[in-house]
Amino acid sequence: MDTWPGQRPATASRRPPRVPLNASVKCRNTIVLNPPLFEATKEAFQDLAPSQVQVLHALLCARGHSSSAGKLRTLLGLSAVVQINAAIGQAGRKVFKILGHHPEGIPDGEFKWWTVLATGQYSDRDDFVWTLRSEVAAALEVCGLRKLGLRTADEAGTERALTEGAFREILVNAYERNPVAKARCLEFYGHDCAICGVNFRKRYGQAAEGLIHVHHLRQLCDIGQEYEVDPIQDLRPVCPNCHAVIHLADPPYTIEQVQALLAESRGA
Repeated sequence: MDTWPGQRPATASRRPPRVPLNASVKCRNTIVLNPPLFEATKEAFQDLAPSQVQVLHALLCARGHSSSAGKLRTLLGLSAVVQINAAIGQAGRKVFKILGHHPEGIPDGEFKWWTVLATGQYSDRDDFVWTLRSEVAAALEVCGLRKLGLRTADEAGTERALTEGAFREILVNAYERNPVAKARCLEFYGHDCAICGVNFRKRYGQAAEGLIHVHHLRQLCDIGQEYEVDPIQDLRPVCPNCHAVIHLADPPYTIEQVQALLAESRGA
């Protein structure tokens, strides 16, 4: 079983210490108003799946511990928002099993599992935004979750160099792509295709929020090792169609070459 910083090997469940529901404790200069939720989150953290840890880490490091599903999907390089929803819901259910009740006292069966860990509402852009409960964020901090290598585009301060192309083996050889580099590329260039200009959200609506590929101008399979990636200089947002055309040639077409092909076809 994979473990993360602050996690212990899987063992028999250990219940958190009993704390009165109306009590409060101080944790690293933060007043924890719901100590049982704080303790239950620490306990549940030991048994979270890697996918659940990744999503919670991204929320923890986001500004105000708050982010939309679309942004989380882009940051983590996932293919669908449902993966984010599932991870938060599964983690919330694990905390609930230890806590034994909803943090707001909502009766069983009348709430969704994610509400154990976070509050949520729609933004002005119709994005659904989650915000970690303060007790949950404090517990994750104590567990050392922020020490993981993954960082969000919103996180400020001095940052270590981003690397691309770390070699790993699954069933076939693959090259890892850094999801933070992708997020920073999209933050700078936006979600319009650099070749044809299509923006999937503008064309298809909310369902296509965040749908865009990121093309590496330097081919990772040719480099064959880690290198420091510059999200602005090395990456470009491209739609799936244009991305496929880029890779019809070997070596791949350049952005400018595909733009020329598109202009030629439109002029025919």
